[in-house]
Amino acid sequence: MWSSAPEAQHWVLEPLLDAGLAMDQIRPLVFQLAFDDLVSDGNATVAGLHAIVRDQPAGVQAAWAEMIGRMLAVSGASD
Repeated sequence: MWSSAPEAQHWVLEPLLDAGLAMDQIRPLVFQLAFDDLVSDGNATVAGLHAIVRDQPAGVQAAWAEMIGRMLAVSGASD
């Protein structure tokens, strides 16, 4: 489980914000990520993670990859 501290949440989402997405655009992407993780029993694939943003511009796709890395970093720090 990753930290829910506001600073950690902002740091995780910062790449998407820097890529120009608004919170109302980020929420459905993160919701889809969480939903996909739940229904895959934690066996999500890298391709599946990136499929969520496949229709987004390249800059958003790169920001998404950075956000995933940050989520993993925060998750590892709280274990």
